[in-house]
Amino acid sequence: MKHAYLIIAHNEFEVLKRLINALDDERNDIYVHIDAKVRIMPQLHCERSRLYILKKRINVRWGDVSQIKSEYALWEEAYPHGPYSYYHLISGTHLPLKSQDVIHHYYDAKQGNSIISPMYTNEYEIDLKIRRYNLFTYTYNSSNKIIKTLSQFLWRVSGFVQKRLDIRRHKKEQFYKASNWVSLTHEAIGYMLSSKREIIAKYKYSWCGDEFFVPSELSRSPLKDDIIYADDILKVCFVGSTPRILTDKDLEMLIQSDSLFARKFSEKNLSITEQLIHSINECPPKI
Repeated sequence: MKHAYLIIAHNEFEVLKRLINALDDERNDIYVHIDAKVRIMPQLHCERSRLYILKKRINVRWGDVSQIKSEYALWEEAYPHGPYSYYHLISGTHLPLKSQDVIHHYYDAKQGNSIISPMYTNEYEIDLKIRRYNLFTYTYNSSNKIIKTLSQFLWRVSGFVQKRLDIRRHKKEQFYKASNWVSLTHEAIGYMLSSKREIIAKYKYSWCGDEFFVPSELSRSPLKDDIIYADDILKVCFVGSTPRILTDKDLEMLIQSDSLFARKFSEKNLSITEQLIHSINECPPKI
């Protein structure tokens, strides 16, 4: 069966075009969600894949439940066109590091298992991001400096009050953190869609809940034994907690990497994207 690539994008559209070109294969269908804040839509096309540009567009705000809603928008668009072997959620600043032959072979060997990349967390982070009511997240990083400053101040005040009053939600539930860039089976997507209303309500007041809701909810589902936690899906280089832009200096490291994908790339350094794509096309697949 085919694979579905589900792409969340809001800028860096020259990178997005190169990503779509690298994924353009008769074995793939590609779905793209462009942030509702974007006024001029990029011109995207494929030659071998079916390309779907979502009409339902979410105004995505970092850390807010709107991130989860954008993932649901992609799942709801792709699921009826399935079944697909895998639904890969990626950003518009991803690029594959391997050929489609290698990527499909990798997933063929894991058929029936959802692939998730675990991330370290602790009870403090879970209390802060999931068990507290995180208010004002929609405007937390507003482009309006006054609104942004006020929202962040009120968020801190709200958190302080809740801590003093020991207000905590979902006390009996365990939560797990993972990269929000996942590869899920058709059955996993079906389960997440069937539980959409409850999941959106549970994570409505979370902060960065997109890193928690998939591993946490699937771990409580009948599909919990079908999850594989893998570290070889995505290569990301962090500066603190922020992914840094990959440049020409990272080319050899990326070519030598065992990971299937890397992020993040930028229009400010398109040279590395061209060199990576050339490397993938020139090197014979190692299967």
